[in-house]
Amino acid sequence: MKNEILRLKNTIAVKNAENVRKLANVSEEEIWLADFDSARSRETYQKAVQQFMVFLGAEKPEELRSVTSTHVIAFKRSLSERGMKPRTINNRMSAISSLFSHLTDKQIVKHNPAKGLRRLKVNQQRVESKVMSPDQMRALLDAPLIYNDKRKKGQHPLSDLQALRDRAVLHVFAYTGCRISELCTLKVEEYFSEANFKVMDFTLKGGKRHRVAVSHLLQGPLDEYIQLSGHRDKSESPLFLPIRKDENREENKPLTKQAIDRIWDKYTRHVGIEGTSPHSARTTFVTVGLEHGAKIEEMQRTVGHSQIKTTQMYDRRSFKYEESASFKVWY
Repeated sequence: MKNEILRLKNTIAVKNAENVRKLANVSEEEIWLADFDSARSRETYQKAVQQFMVFLGAEKPEELRSVTSTHVIAFKRSLSERGMKPRTINNRMSAISSLFSHLTDKQIVKHNPAKGLRRLKVNQQRVESKVMSPDQMRALLDAPLIYNDKRKKGQHPLSDLQALRDRAVLHVFAYTGCRISELCTLKVEEYFSEANFKVMDFTLKGGKRHRVAVSHLLQGPLDEYIQLSGHRDKSESPLFLPIRKDENREENKPLTKQAIDRIWDKYTRHVGIEGTSPHSARTTFVTVGLEHGAKIEEMQRTVGHSQIKTTQMYDRRSFKYEESASFKVWY
């Protein structure tokens, strides 16, 4: 017995020594990224740094330590020339600045090349995503089943499960105003009944939990999808699952943001809606809800904004083109 305990202790000691060696070899760039509590922040900042490295032709993060302000400015201009939105470009700059701030604190580099560089001006009065009309939203919500019926008459129909899944995805956007990242992380157990109401628990930025009441207009499409999917009893499973060509589901793999974007693009093209994204559903949700009498304080709570001025940026009620003064002028 004593020999077995001694062997076990030695094994643990060896593993601990290996872990210490591995941790000692972790770069400061990796430590900087790992220090963010939010997986969403880590993903966003990692993407920004990777784009910067591709722009510079760097293969390892350590190669960034010789970067100057000139490199950062050139990167910023390249993003602008590619048509990237000012908010996104500023986000990329913030990520780079955060990385070099960490390296400066650790005395690995002398200066932060992104510090003090001007950020692009953004519209603080409203978000850039387009608001959709109720008719456009209704057409989009009906599109998966109509699209599937038409495809069945051809050679490559969708599966009924995929059509119901896609319809449920679009309904969640339309009737909760959630962000795309919040939809991707939803689990089966986060859609449940409480006090005679169906509710959803979303995970907001920073890992904060946010509960939203589910409209009966969303419950039907969502319940139909879950019933056919067969994973209602798998509480830890992602709510929305990929579907392979053989129609088997990949149980613990959630839909990615890219997959959600493809779903949105497919059906908006089908109904002839241009220039929108899943975030347009959030803008539309806020605007239509306020038009129908929702209080802006309740809307703020429902969409999970920490400040009411953010909710006001999504409110497009003041942008009614039919009431423009330009239609009162004629010669």
